[in-house]
Amino acid sequence: MMNLISIVVPTHNEALNVEPLYLRIAEVFEGMLDCDFELIFADDSTDDTPERVAALNTYDARVKLVRLSRRFGQAIAITAGIDRARGDAVVLMDADLQDPPESIPALIDRWREGNEIVYVQRASGSTYALYRVFAFIFYRLLRKFASVEIPVDAGEFRLLDRKVVGYLQKLTEHTRYLRGLTLLPGFRQAGIQISRAERVQGATNYNFTRSLLVAIDGIFSFSILPLRIATFLGFAMTLVSMALGGAYMVWRLLDPAIFGPGWPSIFISMFFLGGLQLIVLGILGEYVARIFTEVQNRPVYWVDYQLGFTETVDLGVSHLTAKAVGL
Repeated sequence: MMNLISIVVPTHNEALNVEPLYLRIAEVFEGMLDCDFELIFADDSTDDTPERVAALNTYDARVKLVRLSRRFGQAIAITAGIDRARGDAVVLMDADLQDPPESIPALIDRWREGNEIVYVQRASGSTYALYRVFAFIFYRLLRKFASVEIPVDAGEFRLLDRKVVGYLQKLTEHTRYLRGLTLLPGFRQAGIQISRAERVQGATNYNFTRSLLVAIDGIFSFSILPLRIATFLGFAMTLVSMALGGAYMVWRLLDPAIFGPGWPSIFISMFFLGGLQLIVLGILGEYVARIFTEVQNRPVYWVDYQLGFTETVDLGVSHLTAKAVGL
């Protein structure tokens, strides 16, 4: 039986990596006689990445392009590709070749064993020790406190069965932590271990700030722990202030002259409590902002044009497309 594997690749200014990625993927599938592929680039670049993809499309119709009207973020770009994937299974991977295409056969093997999600675990490839430490801590905190069990050290590189793809296509939320969303319904899953390769060409678009934002999305989308921490801090500070107030009264009764004017301590206490209140308000604001975004019910993304798709894609009310260009 011939299986079609859809490979979805989000791209932002990856012009130098588009052709090497395609060549390595094509080489992998040349050795897999029972599989074929379609390569879907979901692009929001400001360089000539879409032109490079279009050139590949004229050479090989299996290469396709979804051109987004602006930068909506990596998760939304992946969503645009998933919405158009026709394969029996969908592989999500980055364009920088740190996710090696040569690992795809191993993903397919585990999928054929009956697993509906096959994720890839690999340590952070960052050269910054502090970044690796934060990544290590984040994955383990998220695994411990999230409402679903999210594997540690697992990025977007994974294979999804058609059943999982159908589930993802029904989602309408704007803030998407795909590493958790794919696992939410409880599909059967398995993992494989790989060594993360060096980036082939160009500079990464995934800096510390963007990684931090993804981490925040993961925590606030799959855990109410921050709200509970805020509640705990409120109770803790109340108890501490009551204890200090009682101790102050006792000391004043025993020795009225024990305390001086105390202005420095007053200012320190004010700034401390003010900062604590702002932290709690910020935590509440993160959740309120997500509610505000969802109730607006705007399109999750908007497509400028697409290349290589011959079928009309039904995206529902929340995923809208501006126009389709066929070759």
